[in-house]
Amino acid sequence: MKFSRLMAPAVAFCAIGASAVFAQDYPEMTLRYSSNIPEVVNTSKIDTYFSSEIEKRSGGKIKIQHFWANTLGGESEIVDLVGSGAVDLGLIVTGNQFSRMPFTAVTNALPLTYTDGPKLNKLTHDIFTTNATIKAELDAANLHPVLYRYLPDYRFYCTKPIKSLAEMQNKKIRSYGSFVPIMFQAVGAIPVNVQPVDMIQSMQSGAMDCTYMFNSSATAFKVDQVAKFGTDLSFGVISAHTLFISKTKWEGWPENVRKLFEDVAADAEKFGNELIASDEAKAAEKLAAAGMEIVHFEDPDALKAKVPDMLDTWTKKMDEMGKGAEAKELADYIRANR
Repeated sequence: MKFSRLMAPAVAFCAIGASAVFAQDYPEMTLRYSSNIPEVVNTSKIDTYFSSEIEKRSGGKIKIQHFWANTLGGESEIVDLVGSGAVDLGLIVTGNQFSRMPFTAVTNALPLTYTDGPKLNKLTHDIFTTNATIKAELDAANLHPVLYRYLPDYRFYCTKPIKSLAEMQNKKIRSYGSFVPIMFQAVGAIPVNVQPVDMIQSMQSGAMDCTYMFNSSATAFKVDQVAKFGTDLSFGVISAHTLFISKTKWEGWPENVRKLFEDVAADAEKFGNELIASDEAKAAEKLAAAGMEIVHFEDPDALKAKVPDMLDTWTKKMDEMGKGAEAKELADYIRANR
């Protein structure tokens, strides 16, 4: 017993020393993290959670500086900025890179296709890391995916109530990308591609009747100032901006640094899933408190019957690019796992 008491301080000292050595194993790094959204948007908390955990778990060795709202480069530049290593970590909206990475964009670009956000994160991770065509697209851009998140149920918010397919006819509704316009044209609406920052002005001027967003984004961009009517109709969820790093940079990092980033990314994804679900529910309450009326859409089945199957539409577009067989295989896999 006497021997054990004498050894206890030494054992404790060794444990502290081992902990310090573990922290010192990480190289000193300061990384630049580019976001396409403002810091005030709720999902930016996922990014700050990720960076704070990296710094904490590395013992302060690895620090991350955030640059919000495309201040390090816009959508047309971000792939090359990250791929070249000029930007260390960057959020990329894959649907905005459709001409360059059409397979990679499949979980971001298609409306009325996915319904479960956390499950979509898992699916996106799965196909990004196992599908040969997607891996080839990412390799060509020298990108390695790090962190996934989803955007919750998309809806429309309008200056006048819309409760049926008939009332959607010729309504000018905000859209984006290549496939959302196809959906709105199929139901007789007029798609208007505008950035979120221009939504309010476009509705105030009459250039748009409705915007197409989700509850927490509607509150963040103060859409309720001009749109007094929402809908209970959901157009599904999508994969959101994915965090990427240069593949060359990733492969050059020590194994323990890569493991740290993977562990923190997994925790950040769980944090994000809980945050998004909670904030979406709170946002619905805020919109109601602000006086927005949620209108019941009377014929959702008729609307969905008018819209072509978006995975089929995507597959046909890929077929025109000479990759129909690969697209059909991926579409079948997505249907079985979404």
